Amino acid sequence: MSRRTRIAVVVAALLGIAYWTAPLLVRRHVDGLIQHSVGRPLPDFTLVDRGGTSWTTAGLRGKRVVLHFFRSRCHSCDLEAAAIRDLEANLPGDVVLLHVMNDVVQGFPSVETEATIAAKGFTRPIALADRAFADAFHGASWSNVTPVTYVVDAQGIVRYGLRGAQTRASIEQAIDAVR
Repeated sequence: MSRRTRIAVVVAALLGIAYWTAPLLVRRHVDGLIQHSVGRPLPDFTLVDRGGTSWTTAGLRGKRVVLHFFRSRCHSCDLEAAAIRDLEANLPGDVVLLHVMNDVVQGFPSVETEATIAAKGFTRPIALADRAFADAFHGASWSNVTPVTYVVDAQGIVRYGLRGAQTRASIEQAIDAVR
C-alpha cells in the first residue's frame, strides 16, 4: 500500500469517527446544560404570554410547574405535540403548564411562529422566550435544541430537565415525583 493510500485511509477513518462522535459530544454537552438547572431554584424571570398574562418566578411559587420549550422547524416537537395536548387536558389542578416558544431567539418569521402555534393546538399559555430567558435555562445559543421540558416543585426548585420528545406518561411521572 502506498503512502498516499495509507494517508487517505487514515483521513477517511478519522472523518468517519468524527461524523459519528461529534453529535454524541454535542448531545452530551447540551444534556449537561439542561441538567445544570436541575436541583437549582427556578431562575428569576418575567414573561408575558400571547394572551397578555405576565408570568414570574415569584408568581409560580407554591405551584408545581411544567415549562415546555418548543419551536418551529422541530420534528421532535411535532412528534410530541399530541402527547402534550393530552397532558394539558389531564393536568392536576395544582400544576401550571407554560409553553415557552424559542422562535424569537431563533429569528424565525412571525408568520411561521403563528402557523406553528396553530398547528400544535395547545390550550395552555404560550410565551415567546427572549435571549435572556433562554440563557437562564440551557443557553440561547442552544435554543435550537428542543423540545425540552423542565418540571419544577412547589418550592421553586427545578427537579427534572427532560430533553427530546416526551410522552404524557414520562412528564406525569416527573410531575408526580415532585409532590
